[in-house]
Amino acid sequence: MVVRSRTAWVFAFAVCAALSAQTLLMAEGQCRRLENALREDFRIMLFLRGEVPDSRLKILEEKLRAQPEVEAARYVSPEEALASLKRADPELVDAVALVGDNPLPGSFEVTPTSESLPRLVAWIDSVQSLADWSDVRWKPAQLQAILRARFYGRWMRLILSTLFCVCAALALWALAVSLRAAAGKGETALIAAGGLGGACGLAFAAIAAWPLRRDELLWSWPPFWTSAAVIAACAGLGWSLSLWRSES
Repeated sequence: MVVRSRTAWVFAFAVCAALSAQTLLMAEGQCRRLENALREDFRIMLFLRGEVPDSRLKILEEKLRAQPEVEAARYVSPEEALASLKRADPELVDAVALVGDNPLPGSFEVTPTSESLPRLVAWIDSVQSLADWSDVRWKPAQLQAILRARFYGRWMRLILSTLFCVCAALALWALAVSLRAAAGKGETALIAAGGLGGACGLAFAAIAAWPLRRDELLWSWPPFWTSAAVIAACAGLGWSLSLWRSES
């Protein structure tokens, strides 16, 4: 009766542990995918004031590319900007055509590096002296979303790394105990309960997250090896508990 009660307790604990671990893994994957998706189209537009000679444009482009905070930079001519606007909003271009000449200025489209995003505002202030910019356009809300997704993703990776170290220490302790102590009664049952509980916890997580498959951005199921590691950790939990009972 005692062994059966202990087995049920290990099974329930393993279910909760596996469900929590898989939830953290999924949330970390979501943060990573969200950060990458937002960062793919994040750009800074530096608009020039008036016409600038081609030689000056090349110098500006080289100076921007030489900045360590810049991953890529390219010049967008007024004609290219008008063509892009025409694809996005033809009616607005028709209204602009009534004015006469192309009113859009030349600009530089800058892609910042991933590492420079936290200090991007300071970098934008520093490039004000490179040229006579008429305007600088970027999306502060998008930048905040990227940085928040990065923060929570790294926080979850820290938690997962800590849990991994705890599991590794627990496995080493259990191995040391098993070398000098006889196996406790019901060791096999507790190991099986831990592994089965881990598998059930993963199944519950999959059922709860299954509706997210409708949206590719939100669906980020962890790789198979992480699921196998969670089940192994839960089985190791049952093993360590049986050895702890034997030690005591």
